[in-house]
Amino acid sequence: EDVLPTKPDVVVLADIAEIADPDRLAEWVEEGGLLVRFAGPRMAAADLGDDMLLPVQLRAGGRSVGGTMSWGDPRGLAPFAAGSPFAGLEVPADVTVSMQVMAEPSPELSERVIAALADGTPLVTRAAFGAGEIFLFHVSANAEWSNLPLSGLFVQMLERLAVSAGSGLDGAGDLEGVTWVPAKVL
Repeated sequence: EDVLPTKPDVVVLADIAEIADPDRLAEWVEEGGLLVRFAGPRMAAADLGDDMLLPVQLRAGGRSVGGTMSWGDPRGLAPFAAGSPFAGLEVPADVTVSMQVMAEPSPELSERVIAALADGTPLVTRAAFGAGEIFLFHVSANAEWSNLPLSGLFVQMLERLAVSAGSGLDGAGDLEGVTWVPAKVL
């Protein structure tokens, strides 16, 4: 209720399985908003079959070391493909994932994966939604499922997504004379 009327460029939801007002959020995305979602224990445990605010349909549960879909050692990241918004970013060898939510196989899955693990499973998926886009990190936004959030790569990935948001500014020249004021100082 408080955020959407301010017309933000990006909304980030960390492990939110049930969105309070999905229709209102969907309308905002359709009008050009950028929604970034992160998985987590609540999302993995929820039945999200009808969630229109996900770029892909998710399997119930998650994939973890020692779980029913055990994979042994944590997995590293695959290099980013040329068409990905993350293309050109260096993938550190020490970034690993020990748990993720899994996407249901579908014909459009491969075109929606913009970052993957070394074994080919999705790390980040994307889908257009009206004039906006929805992104899902298949790992948590904290270090519970992956050390990605502790890496410099994570910051670079979020910067790339933020730059793609519809800020209404066309280039660096549009920023000339703009004074930035912090909303909150810690």
